[in-house]
Amino acid sequence: MTPQPLTCHFARIAAARAVFALALVACGLPAAAQTDSMAALASRSAIVVLGTVTKVDASEEPLVAPSRSTAVIRIDRMYAGSELAGDQTGRSATVVLSRPGSVKVGDQALFFGNPRLIGKTITIADEGELPAPRAEAGKAPQALELGIQARRDAPLRERLATGQSIFRGTVETVRPLEAEARARRTLPREEHDPEWRVAAVRVTAAMRGAQNGAVVPVVFAASRDIQWFNSPKLRPGETAVIIGQRPREGEMTLLRGTGAARLFQDRRAVLVTSPFDVLPAADERRVVELLQSKEEPR
Repeated sequence: MTPQPLTCHFARIAAARAVFALALVACGLPAAAQTDSMAALASRSAIVVLGTVTKVDASEEPLVAPSRSTAVIRIDRMYAGSELAGDQTGRSATVVLSRPGSVKVGDQALFFGNPRLIGKTITIADEGELPAPRAEAGKAPQALELGIQARRDAPLRERLATGQSIFRGTVETVRPLEAEARARRTLPREEHDPEWRVAAVRVTAAMRGAQNGAVVPVVFAASRDIQWFNSPKLRPGETAVIIGQRPREGEMTLLRGTGAARLFQDRRAVLVTSPFDVLPAADERRVVELLQSKEEPR
């Protein structure tokens, strides 16, 4: 979802609550509580689907026993979770309900949950269920979109909270970290050697802890080992948003013997090890909005 200016987010929340409240009143449900629940449930659910109940007290997963807390649904639409289980639209899923006996055959509802099992079919452990919202030209309700986006933003927010230097920059050079003399090395080579490299990144848009035009040493793991496969890799000429971190204790242990210590002593260098530490330049606006949102009243 393309980020919108921060001031629009609060207007969208208000509009979404007003529209969804009308639908819930018609269903005889407490409007305010249910409207709040849609965004809240989505924000903590990896899978969000619109589904129609085909069986109750039933299960299509052999490892999940049928009970009043289980139901089988046909997935009518996936709002979130296809990156985990693929697009399951039109297929059956077993749901472990948040409230036993809360649905009946023929009900269409939003199911918010997290995967318990993924095989020929998926089994969802529900955080909650809500009545199906009134269709709006095939669009997801705004409160639902905001909750899903909040979940997607959560790991990025965590990295922003600890980021020492945050900026958009262009990689000028990449080189291996200098190894200290063998006589001074006290630690054996790690089985999962990170193969540390340092990129010289020219700052083109500073957001925190950096200055435009400065060159920041950015240390990263070049290894393709399973432990480091998802760690970001920088290439000369690449332009990206960097959320540079201070090394944690365990990371500093791995950096010993590479000559990296002096780079971090004067706080010039930063480390990137999480996939969320290096983002495409197109995500700059989203990063700026999340940084600004920390100052907004909730």
